[in-house]
Amino acid sequence: MTTDDEVAEGDLHGRAMPVLDQDDVDALARAVQPILDSDEAVRRWCTRANVERFLRADRGNLAKATKRLTDTLKWRVAERPETRVCSACIDKDLRSHYMNFVGWDRRGRALVYSDIGLAKDKTPSTNAEHCMQVLELLEPNLRPFPNDQYVWVVDFHQFSVYDMNPSVASACLGLFARSYPERLAGMIMVGAPMLFNGLYRAVCAFADPVTVKKVRFVVGPDGKGGGKAFDPVMDEFFDAETKAWLAAEMMENRKRWKEVAKRKSWMAATFAGRGSTHGWWQTLQPSKTKPPEPPVEGEGGHDIRGCESFRACDAFKNVAQAVRSRGAHGALTSRLADLAPEGIPEPEE
Repeated sequence: MTTDDEVAEGDLHGRAMPVLDQDDVDALARAVQPILDSDEAVRRWCTRANVERFLRADRGNLAKATKRLTDTLKWRVAERPETRVCSACIDKDLRSHYMNFVGWDRRGRALVYSDIGLAKDKTPSTNAEHCMQVLELLEPNLRPFPNDQYVWVVDFHQFSVYDMNPSVASACLGLFARSYPERLAGMIMVGAPMLFNGLYRAVCAFADPVTVKKVRFVVGPDGKGGGKAFDPVMDEFFDAETKAWLAAEMMENRKRWKEVAKRKSWMAATFAGRGSTHGWWQTLQPSKTKPPEPPVEGEGGHDIRGCESFRACDAFKNVAQAVRSRGAHGALTSRLADLAPEGIPEPEE
């Protein structure tokens, strides 16, 4: 019988149930085998490591794990998430969302960074779709257990009443719990204002208690917001290069908000391989009332796609290629295609 070793509240490094009974794993694999036999894509996705992950998520409860994994497999067959990117980001506004895979933590877990203020789209369904994009881009690049997770750093410096809709959090957290369990190692919320307290209380009422335990609040690099000091937490999780990238990204967004808020687009930067020049794409998405504004350069050559060592790794290249392939048909991204430095690869089968 698999035993349950819970992770303490605030511990973003430990893993529950590090040792599983392999008979339980075999039983779960057998339970979903008929679905795998009917679809090649989910058969490839449903590795033994993923079967173990779902059993671990339900703390060894075979019945619960079978239902969750079965539901996820059916969802994957219907939605084909491994082939999709965020429709809002490729069709409506290249600045719709600002949540992206940008590096690694000290343990080799993926680093996801988001800036709430830079996200122009506040719709629950498309925010969940963007989360799906990010997680599907991560999946093939994650390290083996116990580091097959991501740490999510969320910057709140421009959080406002427009971000107070609990349905957005509900849609995203529901997706995580249903189809991506045991992927989130923890959330580091940076510079959260007093305004966020009400939304946080509302979210805690319906969020998975395990997820709530994985949250840490950190003061912003400008000293604003509540929580622990910025430097010690960043040093705990990230090496000097990655910490410097995070600090540079956050401070650039604070000091040059009026310039960068209108111009920063991870989708455009990834398509064209240009992460330190912002707004060059505005001629492709013209304003109805104003002429395009001139591009601006990142502070000291800062690249929004991640630090130099991350941009040199295979995972970064895999993500860029996948985004270009899956998003090549977008109303906006199709017009960026000729700017991609290596061309647009053929769509994945």
